[in-house]
Amino acid sequence: MVTKTLDLRVWNNDYTRWLPIRGYISAEVNDECGFTAPTGTLTLTADHPRATRLMQGSSDVVPVTLTTEGGYEWTGSIDTYTAEGKPGREILTIDLIHDKSLLHIPAWPSTRTPLEMQTKRDYQVGRLATVCTHFLTENLARVGTPAYVMLPTMDNSPIVDVAAKMTYLDELLGDLLDKHDYVLKCEMWWPGKPFPQGKVAALVGRSTQERQLHLTAARVDAAVRPFGGPIATPTVPGLVVSVEQVRNREHVRFSSNGRDVEQFKLTGRKPGPHTAIVGGKSDDWVNELVEMAIDSSAQAILVALGSAAGPLGALLAGAISNIIINQLTDTLIAYQQRTDVERKASMGPFALTESFTSSSAGAYTFDTSALAERQLMEDAGGQAIEITIADGVSKVLGDDQHADNGKWRLGWRPGDRVTFEEHLSGVVVSDIITGVTITDQVGQRMRISPKVGKTRNRNNAFTDFVDVLSKVTSVAADMGLQG
Repeated sequence: MVTKTLDLRVWNNDYTRWLPIRGYISAEVNDECGFTAPTGTLTLTADHPRATRLMQGSSDVVPVTLTTEGGYEWTGSIDTYTAEGKPGREILTIDLIHDKSLLHIPAWPSTRTPLEMQTKRDYQVGRLATVCTHFLTENLARVGTPAYVMLPTMDNSPIVDVAAKMTYLDELLGDLLDKHDYVLKCEMWWPGKPFPQGKVAALVGRSTQERQLHLTAARVDAAVRPFGGPIATPTVPGLVVSVEQVRNREHVRFSSNGRDVEQFKLTGRKPGPHTAIVGGKSDDWVNELVEMAIDSSAQAILVALGSAAGPLGALLAGAISNIIINQLTDTLIAYQQRTDVERKASMGPFALTESFTSSSAGAYTFDTSALAERQLMEDAGGQAIEITIADGVSKVLGDDQHADNGKWRLGWRPGDRVTFEEHLSGVVVSDIITGVTITDQVGQRMRISPKVGKTRNRNNAFTDFVDVLSKVTSVAADMGLQG
């Protein structure tokens, strides 16, 4: 049997020199189309020629890259490693993490002012791709990670609103991209590799001010010359980051009983709790509305008691009003709950009952009510499908290929919308490949496992309504229109 191995390389910490990794025992990497940083595992003998460099991962950044025959690339670095076994026959197991982990940084409310002078929030309303790119570029320019961010032109993505309050980028934008079927692409670029076409912000300057100047110039160029070439070309290794719509590849058809399928796995998850409780931090727009009513009641008590008992009554009224404000704010507003009545009735008396989520962990506009509703939808249960295929038989991970027999092998990547047929139920669906696992072992054909399943957030009329209401009150607060 002819086996095809992966092109594995280990680099120096700035991606300027590399050495091949051959003769490994096994290699496995995962990839996902969202913000989550994928992981991988590399296994080889401890006396391998590259073991010394790989074990420097405890004191240095040790990049490791992987390339398949179809042109698919995975770029990351060493996270942890373990060498164990009998003396002289130790096995080195290395855990890898994707370069997407470099995007796990907080989104500052004001990226161009010192930390001591941060504003309340960075509030953006606009097209999805433009808003996401704004947060990515501003914060990458701030931290100094060399990056090339592709700028959207003629953006027609959905209109969204996002408020950054020292929130990690993946928490701020990850669910938003999933909701609208957009994907984040991130991989390392180095001289000699093809570079994507389009407008790019080259964030590779030595100082923060220089990177911000490059960003401003690139934005102006993208607005004034949307169809022209970029004003900067890549020169040094850096992350290539882009926000793109899901690629439509429905003509790529996966069948669970196809000739290239080696294993099929269908999993189901039972529904979760039918009641979602959310709280811990009251939302600004709710608190402001309620506290206005509380303050009005407190003022009425103050006037009534003050008029009746003079200065002593005023003092007593002030104490009572403070008690009212504290008690109402803490008990009535800090916690909210929503119940899926139909699920509660249909699941019987022994179903899971309650879940709790902190409102400070919310996405989009961080609204408690919408967060509770989304938690109920996430707990609705569902199915996921995973198949293992032999790469290169009829389809290939990467780009389309022209085979020796004259036929085309169709290419696919995580984030593509493809067609899938599940033979147990006969259901044919069009869905997005949410992830993939690549496995290569000695003496075996390389195996690819694409994953299709319910991983994206959903929304309904209630969450849309609360999003709109929260948006209106947030704008009013930002403009200083609320009392």
